[in-house]
Amino acid sequence: MKSIKFRPNVVAVIIHPTENKVLMFRRLAKRNEKGELLSDGGQLRWNWQFPQGGVDSVETEEKALFRELEEEIGTSDATIIRVAKKRVRYHYPLKMLHILHKQPEWKPYRGQQQRWFLLHLNCETDQISFKHQPAEFDAFQWISLRKGLKKVVPFKRKAYRKGMRYLGIL
Repeated sequence: MKSIKFRPNVVAVIIHPTENKVLMFRRLAKRNEKGELLSDGGQLRWNWQFPQGGVDSVETEEKALFRELEEEIGTSDATIIRVAKKRVRYHYPLKMLHILHKQPEWKPYRGQQQRWFLLHLNCETDQISFKHQPAEFDAFQWISLRKGLKKVVPFKRKAYRKGMRYLGIL
């Protein structure tokens, strides 16, 4: 029997320094190099999430975290407060899996295995930019954990609750 593979991934939860809020980002619909809209089965676009991304085979989870922050929000000027001891796994929805498996780099994976990090942003939010191409997000906001969870794409909500519990913030 073939084993299920999960893509190694990191998640950055940026916590407000004085309020009980986290920084969440609105995901853009993906486009190819010609500017054509790519379908994700309607699963991700316009939902809110934390910065996240894959861990390359030659990097540590911490290096991947700061690389992803730079790529997705234009700054890696942050300090790690806490790292979840356990990883969080989730499966991709079937509809999304069929689309992802058309891309060779995604074919082996059935879901993601995430290391969650709690961070403080060391700069002002005006340093955040979405200039990296392809852009992942188009907006951000400070939001309470409870309200933020409602804005997360439904298939990731359980993983988000688990990740935030592992960080001790939920």
